[in-house]
Amino acid sequence: MMTRASVVLSVVLAGTLQAADVTPPPQTPRVSGEAANGRSVDRPGGTVHLHETFDSFEIDSVPKSPELQRVDMVTVVDGGERVGSGKAARFNDSDLSLGGAMEYNVGTSKLGSMYVEFDALNNAPQNGDGKSTVIFGIGPWGPGKGLVLNAKARRAFGLELYQQKYLKLRVGDDVAAETRYDVTAPFNVKIWVNDHDANTLSYARPDTGETVTLNPDSVVVWVNNSLLGELTPAGCPMHREITKGDAVLGRVGFSSSTSKTADFLIDNLHIEDPSGESKPAAMLPNAAQAAVQEVTLDSLPGAETMAYREGENAMNLFVYKPDGWKPSDQRSAFVYFFGGGWTKGTPQKSASTAAWAAKNGMVGIAPDYRTKNRFDTSPHASVDDGRAAFGWVIEHAAELGIDPARVAVGGTSAGGHVAMWTAIENAPPGSDPATSPKMKPAAVFLSSAVTDTSPETGYTPSRFGDDATALSPVHQLDAKMPPLVMFHAAFDDLVHYSTAVALHNKLQSTGNACELITVPAGGHGFSSEYPVWKLKVRAKMEELFQREGLLPAIR
Repeated sequence: MMTRASVVLSVVLAGTLQAADVTPPPQTPRVSGEAANGRSVDRPGGTVHLHETFDSFEIDSVPKSPELQRVDMVTVVDGGERVGSGKAARFNDSDLSLGGAMEYNVGTSKLGSMYVEFDALNNAPQNGDGKSTVIFGIGPWGPGKGLVLNAKARRAFGLELYQQKYLKLRVGDDVAAETRYDVTAPFNVKIWVNDHDANTLSYARPDTGETVTLNPDSVVVWVNNSLLGELTPAGCPMHREITKGDAVLGRVGFSSSTSKTADFLIDNLHIEDPSGESKPAAMLPNAAQAAVQEVTLDSLPGAETMAYREGENAMNLFVYKPDGWKPSDQRSAFVYFFGGGWTKGTPQKSASTAAWAAKNGMVGIAPDYRTKNRFDTSPHASVDDGRAAFGWVIEHAAELGIDPARVAVGGTSAGGHVAMWTAIENAPPGSDPATSPKMKPAAVFLSSAVTDTSPETGYTPSRFGDDATALSPVHQLDAKMPPLVMFHAAFDDLVHYSTAVALHNKLQSTGNACELITVPAGGHGFSSEYPVWKLKVRAKMEELFQREGLLPAIR
């Protein structure tokens, strides 16, 4: 049972989950063929790297094959016609001391693209909790290696099959798409992967047969012949640390972590070369290009671009001014930092929050900061930029038409970590002491924020090297901190809920104002999983700003 501090406010979702977003596909006959390895092939296409129906194995045996690199907690069972036909592989990591794995190395060398298909069935819908998952992933090719796609490994992406109703496509730390599924029915997954950095890949949409284009270095997932969540047919970018280069991938399989219990049946695992045409991608407009491959933007729709640093490490912020704005207004302002694990992301991710602030009469500001993908930097640089951006806003208050004493900051995930460092006076390692805040923010608003990066309990301390504790906000708080409000999901398995509780308790114990709103469902991206929570977050922002005298924006 999870223990929550008595001061934590729990908000209960109105209503219950309705019918699943993913419905079972109609049953269609399969056409048999023959693969080079003697296994039957049930669909035409390119070179077949793997086609596994598990029918050639004995019940209760381990489904070993030449391509299989590692298998743990997986046995062959009688599928009972529940998924596919005949036998199936049961992925069952019921022993909490062990994690399950079924990983194949496919192809005779690294692959630049692939098509994957498999059938799956939740074998125990009532098992586990909101964290219980089997993760289908694709990673770097490499024969002779054992476990590659475990929870701590770097995947190009991971399709998370949650024991309780959800499918999520995760790239790095971020959920790129998600949907609910019917836990009582089998579902079919089709995935196209394009590992070429500059070429698109054409494929036939499973729903209409229309030929469409998958973007460079991207993946697209179809479940029961419907796009997963809000993905477009053009897919979403994969993890650039993994996929940089045109032929990298080849490790494919299912895995889980050691702290979760998951039970799924897997059948008809099929991997082949896509048959679609590959050709150079067309040049895209600036904002559209950022959605395909991260670039440093020089503009955002509806915002004014201002440079908070020029010359070396030049960096912009994007200012959303409300209707009727005048330099003499002395309005309040809200500076919001995007998330992305200090690795990915651009101000496009925080633009909607800054624009929302402008609609409420404030000056909304979405700063850019250096990330690993775009600048090959560490979190140290992200923190330094965030402090510099906030300092610039305070120094240029007259130009921005704002009251420097009424500037709030906020951020999501790693953006919350950056935001916290705008409220702490001592300069952390990697930051210029000149960026230390001359004036603290009027308030801090956090969502799924990283507030502990220490080696003991923090999030990805390895990214910080010897400075993990020195860059951990909860360990470096000033005696007097601005009033703080934060949202955090109780089942956030990326940035643990316990770190939010620890920050809340420490601030409260030192006489600082802090409110923690516990989200009782969902994970790190709870507002995407449950859109009603986006409304709750915005309502709480407005409440905080009214309480701290930031609304109305003009006094």
